[in-house]
Amino acid sequence: MADVEASASQPQDGNIVYLWKIPVDKGYVKSLDSVLKVVAAALSFIAFICCASGRSDHCDDQYSSTYNYFEFVSISAFLTLLILWIFYALTLRSRLFFKLLPWNLVDLIYLAVYIIFYAIASIVLAAQPCGKDSNKAGAAFGFFTLGCLCANAFFSFQAWRGSRMESSADTGKSPEYNAERNMEQY
Repeated sequence: MADVEASASQPQDGNIVYLWKIPVDKGYVKSLDSVLKVVAAALSFIAFICCASGRSDHCDDQYSSTYNYFEFVSISAFLTLLILWIFYALTLRSRLFFKLLPWNLVDLIYLAVYIIFYAIASIVLAAQPCGKDSNKAGAAFGFFTLGCLCANAFFSFQAWRGSRMESSADTGKSPEYNAERNMEQY
């Protein structure tokens, strides 16, 4: 868990490796958060391929919205995970504008959204009666991705809570209230 908290903070100079003059955070690439993002992206892409290959005219008339929603969720999760992994791995989060974003909170928000989306999409795809094997496989990979996203959300929550504890410890104790001293300011 210490690896997750360390990797979620700003990159350390000792972990930066340059590939073709591009800085890559080696510490993040090897972290649990990175591995979970890559595995979830791969599972999401496999789920998309399974669902897209299972299309047929017979089932498409009745269940096209189910397929379209599952394909939307799986490919958008794949792209989001890929883009965020690139942001973390290439240390873009430590650049000028991106320093202002609370990245642990960003992780929690998008993970919560995709957990809800994947839960709905996988359940609906698994429950549809036009049971082609590729759709069953897509639903299974959707549930695997859902599990991976839940694990990633748990560790991101731990990192977020740890960063909040650190920031409150840095400020020290809150000042005691003193009415006379506060009245002197007015």
